[in-house]
Amino acid sequence: MQFEQQITLAQQELSRCGIQSSNSHPISFHLLHWGGIKMPLPHYCSFKTNIAVFTAWYSLLFVIIFFIAELLSNSPIAVISAIITSLFAGITAGVSMAAYYHYSAKRHALTPWQQLA
Repeated sequence: MQFEQQITLAQQELSRCGIQSSNSHPISFHLLHWGGIKMPLPHYCSFKTNIAVFTAWYSLLFVIIFFIAELLSNSPIAVISAIITSLFAGITAGVSMAAYYHYSAKRHALTPWQQLA
């Protein structure tokens, strides 16, 4: 029950800071929580954790986009090129999102995750 209380307190704190729910609890974290993985919201995660989560999420999205493009196009897409491009785009998006959440958490002087209970 403590994790759910921490999530509730974190959402209340983020709301008080003027951070919208769609920003404070992105779809990637919704899916992790739905899958039973107890992970803090991105404003409360470490920079490295956010890089890992967002890089994996965006890399997967780009692979799906390339797969759909392959199915819809008449010319084949090189698989290795699609994978490398997806990873590069995922890493770029992951680092960007992690930097945003790190900066936002510092700017709003949020309570550390361990103290939310």
